[in-house]
Amino acid sequence: MSHHVEHDTSPELIFTRDFREYIRGRFRPGLTATIRYDPYRVVPPGDGYRFGNPERPVVAHLQCKESGPVIDVTLGSPAGIPDCIPSADYERAPKLRGEVVIPGDAAWVSVWFTYHGAGGRVFYDSNFGKNFRLRFYRDEIEVLQTDVIDDPGQPLGRFVCRVAANRCVQRVIARYRVVNQQPVAPDTSVDLQHTGESDEHGHPIWETHDVLVPKDAVVAYDLVYFADDRAFKDDNQGNYFLACDPRKREQAGH
Repeated sequence: MSHHVEHDTSPELIFTRDFREYIRGRFRPGLTATIRYDPYRVVPPGDGYRFGNPERPVVAHLQCKESGPVIDVTLGSPAGIPDCIPSADYERAPKLRGEVVIPGDAAWVSVWFTYHGAGGRVFYDSNFGKNFRLRFYRDEIEVLQTDVIDDPGQPLGRFVCRVAANRCVQRVIARYRVVNQQPVAPDTSVDLQHTGESDEHGHPIWETHDVLVPKDAVVAYDLVYFADDRAFKDDNQGNYFLACDPRKREQAGH
């Protein structure tokens, strides 16, 4: 079974230039999180910005529950203001950093960014005014089963994914692909359905229904779940979840 990867590392909230957001590390209320942010998400072209210039700061603003206080974190460059920045892909590009203590009573983390540009104008990176919402997904989604079941006498197998989800979760989608066949097909999305069951914590259980794949398939997938009418991704710390025939997993000693 492919469970969540559980890291003991401090949480990182990563915002890349191609407008992707990642959570890495042990993301929990009460911990100190590092924000890593590419300023060229918010700095307009031709602005003359120098990476990490404290006179023209990028500031992260965080709110952790409805009507809660806003926490402001000025982001800086750990290495000062470099003379030049070597080209790199968006994930590896240098990022401004800042640290914030996530309140122990946080329900989620809502974050947006401002930049004070040339002439004093303020620019926003705020998900078009909705702000970025990060949830404590390890407290809301638990993978219970992830297998490819071989039905005797049938030409295909079934991809089975069962998860327990917090009652705030409105919908769960698995985005999957078969990775041990060439060419690898694009991702396929399938909705998980309520089973009417609950786990020991009272969390409803959701599962896939009749998702057919090759018998020997190894399936990699992530989960997209909806809460507060927003979508949240759980990609297992970038490792994705894996499903295969459980008998073959036992033979391999996993």
